[in-house]
Amino acid sequence: MARLIVTAAGSPLFGNFLMVVSVSAEADGQPTTGLKPQNFKIAQLASLNHASVNVREVDKVSEGPEGFYTIQLKPWEPQPTLPPGHYVFAVAVTAGTKRAAQRGQTVAVGDLPA
Repeated sequence: MARLIVTAAGSPLFGNFLMVVSVSAEADGQPTTGLKPQNFKIAQLASLNHASVNVREVDKVSEGPEGFYTIQLKPWEPQPTLPPGHYVFAVAVTAGTKRAAQRGQTVAVGDLPA
């Protein structure tokens, strides 16, 4: 199994977040291209008033430039508009096939302004 290098940040968008994620191969540093929503798992780990894990659904993934992804998260039904504050996310990425899986993960942060 090969390792992916993953870095990410949360960017505020109308009471929610866009996740900006960079994915490259550990072996040669080349960008990992062509990823789709099912390649990303994102969980909200903590915020000002919550310390439980909240898995967020990926709504849309856009790539550009190569290996850089902008990921739009679906609003969380119980709280569609998040309150201002500091948020921490887990971002996991899988690529390749089951036989030749590539995986990587990181922690990302983002702030929603008041």
